Amino acid sequence: MRKIVLSLMLGLFMLSKAYAGDGDQYITLNAGLLFQNTLNATFGYEKELPYDNAFEIFGEAGNRWARDPECGKVCSKSFWEHYYWNGGIVYKKSLVRWKNSTLRLDLGPVAGAYRGDYFFGAEGSLEYNYTLVNGWKLTIKQKNNVNFMHGDTFRNGLTIGIKVPL
Repeated sequence: MRKIVLSLMLGLFMLSKAYAGDGDQYITLNAGLLFQNTLNATFGYEKELPYDNAFEIFGEAGNRWARDPECGKVCSKSFWEHYYWNGGIVYKKSLVRWKNSTLRLDLGPVAGAYRGDYFFGAEGSLEYNYTLVNGWKLTIKQKNNVNFMHGDTFRNGLTIGIKVPL
């Protein structure tokens, strides 16, 4: 009788810890190119929710380069003139789940500054994650940002990155 009770208690203890990905936490790092001559880097924190959904809090910095009219090409002086930074929170709805990968739709608000002018906007993107053996995830993200109240209204492009489990 004692062995049965101990086995049941051990089984219940082990089952309470055996859930598939619910509550996993990651540090995310992405970098890529966005349409029109924009270099982008993103750093964030992601927490997975039930049914492969997740949310992410992120910060982002980037630079939109242009030709300098004086030297006729992209110079170091003109390269850093059109920088931006922003942050936001996105909800990631799982669209498709495969054995080691997930396709998600990301939606959420963003706010930040572009050359000293503040803006707000929205982000919608598709994110493909592939899980490696060690728990890290490779990420390819197609970003679509719409920003209001400044000249850099649309930012669309592709970023590639990793997610490291905490």
